[in-house]
Amino acid sequence: MQDGEVEMIFVISAAPLFVLQDFDGVHHSLEDALEKGVVVLDFWASWCTPCKKAMPFLDSLAVRYKKSNLTVFGICVDTKRSIGAARAFWRRQGFSYIPLWDWKGEVSEKYGVKYLPTLFILNGKREIVYQVKGYSKKIERELEDTLRKIILRDMLDRRKEEKCED
Repeated sequence: MQDGEVEMIFVISAAPLFVLQDFDGVHHSLEDALEKGVVVLDFWASWCTPCKKAMPFLDSLAVRYKKSNLTVFGICVDTKRSIGAARAFWRRQGFSYIPLWDWKGEVSEKYGVKYLPTLFILNGKREIVYQVKGYSKKIERELEDTLRKIILRDMLDRRKEEKCED
């Protein structure tokens, strides 16, 4: 895919679970994040220009929808050799969402990531419900509208489950 090309796909499939470390060595579990709400996975690398262009938008989503229990994981696929550049870039930017490091490539392989950036939206039922390959500013509104709908659906589903348990 070329810079600025985007492929958006609505999908329903089970999301592979994982535990990865952030840049400070703290472990984060996808399963734990899904218990709270919707999760966005953004696969990126320090050398990927479209990835860097997408990050401020993803950070704004993480901030705006934090009260809706949205978790955004930025999954860095840099190798051990280039992770220093990725970590320095992340810290310089001051992003508020969580950077995870998939240096072995195991998680990106489980998710079938072949292009960067690739973004997945997962609902609380552990389903991948949306995927975007590539980035363009033109998709931001549609992506946010879709995310908002997925968050709302997830909140309604959780309320139904709570009522059934009562």
